[in-house]
Amino acid sequence: MEVVQEHVSAGCNRVVGALDWGRNDLVAYAAHSLVVLYDAEAAKVLATMVGHTDRVNCVDSLPIADGIVGTSGAIASGAADNHVIVWLSHSNDPDKPWSIAAKLQGHTGAIIALSHVLVGNTLVLISSAEDQQVLVWECKLESHQDDSKPYSQWNLQQKLEMGNGLQHCLAVTQLPDQPGWLLLALGGVDCIIRLLLAAPGGDFKQVCCLAGHADWVRSLAFTHLPPSQTDPNPGLGHVLLASASQDKYLRVWRIQPQATTRQRSASSQEAPTDSSVAQDIARYAPKPQFSTPKGQYTAFLEALLVGHEDWVHSVQWQPPQPPHSPPQDPQPAQPLCLLSTSMDRTMMLWRPDSATGLWMSEESVGDAGANNLGYFTGCFSPDGSSIMAHGYTGALHLWRRPEGQGQGWLPGHALGGHYGAVVDMCWGVDGSCLMTASTDQTCRITVQSEGRCSCYVSGAEEKVLRVFQAPQAFTQTLAMALGQPPQPAAKSTSHASQGPALGAAVAALGLSNKAVYADQVQDSNEGVASGMEGGSYTEGPDLAPNAMPAAVSGPPLEEHLAQSSLWPEVAKLYGHGAELFCVAASPSGDILASACKAQTTATAAVWLWDTTTWAALGSLTAHSLTVTQLQFSPDGHSLLSVSRDRTIAVYTKALGPVPFVLQHRIKAHARIIWGVSWSWDSTWFATASRDGIVKIWCNTGLNCSSKPIATISVGQPVTAIACAQQHGANASGKQHESQTRQYMLALGSETGIVSIWQLQHNAEEVSSSCVWQSSLKSSHCAPVRRLCWQSNTKGSNDVQSHQKQSRLATCADDHCIRVFNVYQPN
Repeated sequence: MEVVQEHVSAGCNRVVGALDWGRNDLVAYAAHSLVVLYDAEAAKVLATMVGHTDRVNCVDSLPIADGIVGTSGAIASGAADNHVIVWLSHSNDPDKPWSIAAKLQGHTGAIIALSHVLVGNTLVLISSAEDQQVLVWECKLESHQDDSKPYSQWNLQQKLEMGNGLQHCLAVTQLPDQPGWLLLALGGVDCIIRLLLAAPGGDFKQVCCLAGHADWVRSLAFTHLPPSQTDPNPGLGHVLLASASQDKYLRVWRIQPQATTRQRSASSQEAPTDSSVAQDIARYAPKPQFSTPKGQYTAFLEALLVGHEDWVHSVQWQPPQPPHSPPQDPQPAQPLCLLSTSMDRTMMLWRPDSATGLWMSEESVGDAGANNLGYFTGCFSPDGSSIMAHGYTGALHLWRRPEGQGQGWLPGHALGGHYGAVVDMCWGVDGSCLMTASTDQTCRITVQSEGRCSCYVSGAEEKVLRVFQAPQAFTQTLAMALGQPPQPAAKSTSHASQGPALGAAVAALGLSNKAVYADQVQDSNEGVASGMEGGSYTEGPDLAPNAMPAAVSGPPLEEHLAQSSLWPEVAKLYGHGAELFCVAASPSGDILASACKAQTTATAAVWLWDTTTWAALGSLTAHSLTVTQLQFSPDGHSLLSVSRDRTIAVYTKALGPVPFVLQHRIKAHARIIWGVSWSWDSTWFATASRDGIVKIWCNTGLNCSSKPIATISVGQPVTAIACAQQHGANASGKQHESQTRQYMLALGSETGIVSIWQLQHNAEEVSSSCVWQSSLKSSHCAPVRRLCWQSNTKGSNDVQSHQKQSRLATCADDHCIRVFNVYQPN
């Protein structure tokens, strides 16, 4: 058996510094306690790295020093588990997982910021944490043999006690023309930027402070000015420090030799201009100073950048670019371009004017919709042609600049995902789409080729089941994404019951997705155009009209998913007395079963619903605590429920107003039962429990004192279970020759490991064996919540290799959705 991971999706953590675009053109971002490697060109997750035990707060792509062979990339990550992990890859092959080169332990609080600088063959890594300490680590990067690991030997060089406040951000650089002299900037909750200087081989010592921000400093970034962009001075070069703060402003600080400062002051006195007042203010403003053996430096405010309307979370300089033609100096050119990211849903690019030197916001990108809540971290691609940010909903936002002069930034497709625990999932009835539900209060639909989905039911931490129907904007977008010609939109009116709605919208204080019809959108737009809804105001309407739901070609962007892909509610199902916990549909889709959280027998009842009228058919009472999972048998004749009270209830089909009746109730496990699954032929079912045991029960001759026909001891709590569809040998009729049927059972554990077991069932016994277990690179790092085998897979038989392909989807509390292709012999 061969198992290949086909798809992974996970949203980015909502913290500043959780995204970085490395020099190897791979994007690294934090998702729960994972570090995710993402290929922006292919819009695909390449790898997930498991090592942290708590939320990852920051990632930093490390450079590769000269002389290091066989290493394609290195990444440092800091998490709430108080550890910094250095990851190393020895190949660009995504099939080879990244390994942990070193785990740095020294902090007693959550890591919140990382920064590095390469000095010769010594890599300096600096970390800041909630314990109000800043630690300085060093690693000697030298030529290693193939059997040894670089980046593995780290030494703690210095521990800085910052007793006056938490340091949210830091940046470190090497002073130009002074090898080994390091300048460290720290910014935090006291609104002050501290500059610390370290001599070669020495410790950092605070030399000055930069005051000006009125709120927390959230991001810092250094850059060097090339000789052509500094004043003529045979001495030392200049350094620019950019800072971003929650006071909505950015500041650019210049750190330069004092001789240059005096030359500027003298030239300004000799040639007064219209801006002499501003020059006088700058001349007499306090200028912090520090000195090195080669000279004295002065730090002062170069520019105050005003443009954002909310907190500014991150700032980054455009990376140095290689020259287009071989110049005399092979050093890459440093563009003076600054990228800022804010919670006002915009990213701005700032550049100084060549004539006046004033910094201006030349370009701005972002989201105009009301459903987006701003960005946390923004970064440049290595070549500067793309910018990326991650937002409040965990999605990545990408813009690219096409080649050519005068071209603006165009949005590009980037992968999104849940930013909360994924608690449930299911394939569509025809197996063409995968739906997932998360604690982030969203349901997401992933559709493969030839997919369709028209209706679904979901429950949340409320007492109501909600029924949603696919709108025309969604179906048309899906058709164009699959390369099909778009179908003409049906005339959907609010007065007619034929045809789906055009889209859905949520009112400002509403709790439901209300259907939007074509005639309503047209009337609203006409009223705005004529000024009817604007009252007596000549400047426009009181309320801006909602954007009309529209279909898009190609993969939809996160903005489209948030605004134009909402499904309208068509029904609400009332009856439960507490928050919904599980729901299941019959194979034919005509009956729905649901259960809620419960501590009494009456509340733990299973409700049945008719999907044609959405009316309640009745309730089934069997358990005394919360029902954790429901599942109909593939033949539709039985219904199973498992509960926190450690019992199984089997219901069978019956005539009457309630289509099912209780047949048996069995005390099955010693701990809570998390999952249950039917075999494909409905002859047996399996239960999974926190006691680490999976039990197989025969459906025929079942009674209250029945014993399992087989048990599987997993050795760790089992939180999810799913039996695969009909095996290839069974489908070809070979089971009639040996009277032995084969089954595949997938198990998910509390530690995040997924395993596949092969079962053989004959008249006498049931034998089981583990045929596959997920490796570290394909495992979840949190409890697995649901496993689902795809049903009705089209074209899944590989004639040349004589293999049958099945597809297994998994979800867990680590925000991840994984889809595996399972190849088994026919």
